[in-house]
This record gives sequence, structure tokens and C-alpha cells, in this order.
Amino acid sequence: MSAVTELSIVLQHDIDEQYQYQPGEIIRGTIYVTLAKPTAIREITVKVYSEGNVSWKGPDEQVYQAQEVYVDSSKAIVDTTYDIEPLQLPQGRHDFPMDYILPENVPSSYIGKYGNVTYTMKATVVGANSRDTAISSEPFLVLRRQHIPVLAQQPLSMTASRRMLCSCSFGKLDIRVTLDRGGGVPGEDVFLQAELKNQSGHTVTAMQASLIMTTVFRAQSRSTEFRQVVSKKRDEMDVSRGEGRRWTHVRLPLPPYVPESKLEFCDIIELDYVFQFRVEMTGGSEVRLEAPFWVGAQPQGLEVPNNEQAGRRIHKGWTVRGSQALLFPDGGPGDGENGAGDSGGQQPHVEHDYDEGWGITLVPELRNASEVVTNPLYQHQQNHVTKGARDIPEELLENTKL
Repeated sequence: MSAVTELSIVLQHDIDEQYQYQPGEIIRGTIYVTLAKPTAIREITVKVYSEGNVSWKGPDEQVYQAQEVYVDSSKAIVDTTYDIEPLQLPQGRHDFPMDYILPENVPSSYIGKYGNVTYTMKATVVGANSRDTAISSEPFLVLRRQHIPVLAQQPLSMTASRRMLCSCSFGKLDIRVTLDRGGGVPGEDVFLQAELKNQSGHTVTAMQASLIMTTVFRAQSRSTEFRQVVSKKRDEMDVSRGEGRRWTHVRLPLPPYVPESKLEFCDIIELDYVFQFRVEMTGGSEVRLEAPFWVGAQPQGLEVPNNEQAGRRIHKGWTVRGSQALLFPDGGPGDGENGAGDSGGQQPHVEHDYDEGWGITLVPELRNASEVVTNPLYQHQQNHVTKGARDIPEELLENTKL
């Protein structure tokens, strides 16, 4: 029976189910090992792995598959493989803090019909006795800081006028739809106005506004597409000839966990969003209006703050925190004689790659330790009161006479 009774990974944001890490952000956590008795440990390793997978069956019954690996990095927190004596740990619970810096060039997490992008952290304990071995894994989510283009922050308008034949006479159906903007952040609401004028012989039976996610999966020089509605507002009613229907300030929510448009840095999955307004009529006929819609994980102004002192480049993922100063060859921060804190330091700024693993005693932070890191997906949920801000009017759906 193994002496390791529990092995778990607790990330800093495990208690915050809404949190998604950003590329370039430091993931902090603790490896917990519980031993039933004093045990000799040879090795404790942590591995971060991310991959994208695509698989579907074509009309010819052939299966098309593709895979991409975005992160495959591991580090030994405890390593006595080449030592004479293993690490002796007493009975009880032991914790091993760890940090990992996500690379910048990784895609957002995604789960779809024919493919996915996943992130997993795995911890492995290897005892001197082969029975004292345990493995545990913990998934986590990643969301890119994708800016919404300026044009997508402007109002979006669509109009249509259709001549329709009914009972040997022509009539006309006029549709006008306006969105308050052509893009949004997951978890927010998009507001729309719509007006329908029915001068045709058909009866309108329903109006529906939808956000549709279109995903293209690629594998083996082939591709397949899948469309799914991620949000909709449906209004079922009868609008006869000479009548109309008006929507005023109708809310269309963006789901909080959809990835950003394009799914950057993933070559086998591509995402696009479409806003669709559909009018259904008797006899099975319908009129559709569609326009591209941009989903961004972070609008302008929510970037990771710059830290000039800690602005040195970090490529290798494994880092640790400490209290001692680093000595930089160029006389940078931490050099007590000619460092950045010394008025006499005139050395130019030199970028370094910190790739020596756990041997470093201090790592430059991407964020200030005192700074509150808030998931940009949920900025809208903060109850800030702006002076002079007007109340959002209630949505209204009503019939009108022409």
C-alpha cells in the first residue's frame, strides 16, 4: 500500500470558478502531499501541458484528425535521483509552493463539437519505494487579452425591404435593426432596437435575434464547419398586414465562457461570430439579416499593467519567488552599487531570459503584488456607480399600427 494517501494541486484561483488565466500571467499554486508514515521521496515533479485536438468523420466515413501542442514544460520541485540519499519526509501533510509563467503565444481554452484546446497541470510523486508513487492533475482555463477593434465598438445597423407575392398581389416587408455596437466582451449585454412593418399578405409569426458562433475545424488538408447559437432572443406573435412590431432596448446577453474571435495561435480551429436577425412568416418563408460580430476577451484599457523595473523578458516558464536581490550583469535592479536604484547607474537596459529554473531566488513580476487581478470577463458585474450615469430603460416589445 502506498504511503502517499493524498496528492493534490491547489491553484491560487481554484476558489474562483470564474477565473481564466491570461497568456503571460503567472500561475501560482501549491502541491500538497499527505503521507501515512515517514517516507523517502526521490522526486516530485510538476508538468504543464496544453494541446489542441480536432477529429471528425467525413461523408466517406474517413476520420480526419489533427493535434497541436502549445505547452509541454516540466520541472522537478524535489529531485534526488542522482543523490545518494532521498529526501526523508515525516508523516503528515507537506506543501510545496510553485509558480509557472504561461507563454504569450498560446490560444484560449475552447471546447467544441469536433475539437478542443485544453490546459492541464500534473504533479507526480516518486518514492524510493516504487509503491510510494502518486499522480494528480488539475485543469485550468486560459483566455487571451484580445482587443475589440475600434470599428466593432460602433453601432451596427441593418435594413431590408422585401417584395412578396401573396394571393396574386404584391406586398412589402420592411425590417430595420440596430445594435448598440458590433462587438462585445463575454458576460456583457448587447442592446438592440428593431422595427418591422408588414404590408404584405403574409402573417409574421416570430422575430428572433441570435449570436451565432461559426467554427472551422481543419485536419489533413480538409475542413468542416459547425454553427451553433450561443445567445438568442425570440419573440413569437402574429403580425398581420397593416401591422408592425417594435423592439426597444432589447437585451442580448453574451455568454461568459465563449472564446474570442479567431482563436489566435491555434492553426486547426478558427472562430467567427455572426449577429443574425430572422423574421418567420406563414407558409414556412422567412427573411434573414446577418452581419459579422466581434467577440473580444478584453476591451481597450484592461491591459496587463507595465512594470518598468520588472519589464525584463521571461521566456522559460518555471520560476520561484524569494526575498533576496538578483544581481544583473548590466547593473540592473538589485545591483547595490550601480543598479537602477543607484543614481550613479548609467548602464543601458539589457533584456535577459530567466531559464535556470528553480535556482533563481527572485523573479521579476508581470504585475505588482499589491495589484488586484480581476477577470476582465466579469468587469461588468462590479457595481460601480458613475456620477451622472442614467438608468438603463426597460426593454419593450409591442405591436404597432401602420
